[in-house]
Amino acid sequence: MALKIDHSRINAAIAQAETATSGEITCVVKGKALDYGETPLGWAAASALILPLVLGALGFLPHQWLAPALNAVLGWNGIGVAGDFPAWEILLAYAALQILVFALVYAVVNFTGLKLALTPKATRRKKAHEKAMEQFYARGLHLTRGHTGVMIFCALEERFVEVIADEGIFTKVDKSTWNNTVNVLLKNIKGGDLTTGFVEAVAACGVALAQHFPPDADNPNELPDVLIEI
Repeated sequence: MALKIDHSRINAAIAQAETATSGEITCVVKGKALDYGETPLGWAAASALILPLVLGALGFLPHQWLAPALNAVLGWNGIGVAGDFPAWEILLAYAALQILVFALVYAVVNFTGLKLALTPKATRRKKAHEKAMEQFYARGLHLTRGHTGVMIFCALEERFVEVIADEGIFTKVDKSTWNNTVNVLLKNIKGGDLTTGFVEAVAACGVALAQHFPPDADNPNELPDVLIEI
């Protein structure tokens, strides 16, 4: 999903929101899909196991049409010509079909948009949450002076948005505030306006933070007021 992002508007929104609070807001967006290496492996393995069984049930027996092909390609002679197939030949035909199916399905799923589409929603959310937590700690939001760091994380391809608040904020701000922030950003993503989504989400976070964490007399800017693309 390719959406244009106006960094200057989002950066300005972060700076503006932080003038009214001692909290720190960071925005992170991941444009490309996360890696789901297990998805093509799972679909390829399942297809390789199930397809030969389905073909057999329908009367298409792989060894009856693969044996002549093996004859031609490998130069073997007399395999299955009389309709008498030894066990090793049957096993070889099924193994060859399974390898072929595995390779084909793996390639199709792994190198197309099917990898994301065929990944269960629960897996996508789990992976996106793990990436969000990784970014929260990598960007130092847990190291702010008052433990008042908030990160708005968006994985575009997964349509996943999460707001992660440090412990100083989490216990004081109602969870519905973060849910509303998530919904604001998701609504704008669906409408194709990621910039406005982040601007409105940052403003909502700023209001919540200002209520519980007004600015101190000494209110240093501990983290950069920028949108981070990964």
